[in-house]
Amino acid sequence: MKVKGYILLESLVALGIFSIVVTLFLGQINQARREERRILREEEVLRVAQMALQTRQSSLSLNGVTVEVQRTERAVQVFENGRELVHVVKN
Repeated sequence: MKVKGYILLESLVALGIFSIVVTLFLGQINQARREERRILREEEVLRVAQMALQTRQSSLSLNGVTVEVQRTERAVQVFENGRELVHVVKN
């Protein structure tokens, strides 16, 4: 009876350790996916900004991304939702 109790206890400890490892592993996978989504969104914003600059448009909306381009004689600024993406000054 004592041996069966120890086997049960060892099994429960192993199951607990396994569940902790799996939880940590899945947490890291979720964090990596969130980071990947953030990077893909930033890439999309930069692509739309590049298109707006190449086509000389002051505003461009594409795939849910809207960028605005402000040009002066000496500078070009690109914004997305009020956040400055690019600021280039001519010499």
